[in-house]
Amino acid sequence: MTNQKFRAALFDMDDTLIDRQAAYEAVYRLFYDQQDAVNSLTPWAEAIDYFWSLSPNNAHDSRSAIEEIQNKWPDVVSDPETHYRFYFSNMVRLVEMLPGVEEFVKCLNDSEISWGIVTNGDQFQHQKAENTGLDKTSPFVLASKLFGVDKPAPEIFLEAVRLLDVKDLQAHEVLFVGDNPYTDILGANAVGMKTAWICMGREFPDDVPAPDYIVEHVSGLKRLLI
Repeated sequence: MTNQKFRAALFDMDDTLIDRQAAYEAVYRLFYDQQDAVNSLTPWAEAIDYFWSLSPNNAHDSRSAIEEIQNKWPDVVSDPETHYRFYFSNMVRLVEMLPGVEEFVKCLNDSEISWGIVTNGDQFQHQKAENTGLDKTSPFVLASKLFGVDKPAPEIFLEAVRLLDVKDLQAHEVLFVGDNPYTDILGANAVGMKTAWICMGREFPDDVPAPDYIVEHVSGLKRLLI
């Protein structure tokens, strides 16, 4: 990895700074345990494999997910709004910062680099930041549903550049870090930012422009940023 330095950095939140993956599995374990229509028919190992299929590229639409779940297990009692509230209230409660991120964030804040968080989602993203402590340590959290457009739309990336508040900052001087090829890497690349993909043991898809850097964890970017 080169020693290129950036003037600013932007980070996705879920599975980049916080452990959505572990919380997702815990939320669906609660769901499984509460739904006799599922646990009486399907072993947990089989059920969680199915629940993971509802989260492609680490993204999850809980409202549409419950419709898919009810197609598979028709006796499940829920509806899109009820499942949305169940999913996010428990996700907020259960999610934790990824190991090593607290130290990494401290290093960011002790350095001269400007940074912030850009995340798809609504007010629950701010609650995740509060419950993990990121609200106190990050300069800003830009949540797409509150701003008005989701990643990969260019407007949210450009708004994040504005919030960085760095004089004459150009897009190519910003490193965007995220785990989703189709929202994070594609969107940041389209506005001219450099990109770093949190791979989590995955292969990068061949239908998206390749990221500039691939790492398993944000700490692998220290030399580039600090």
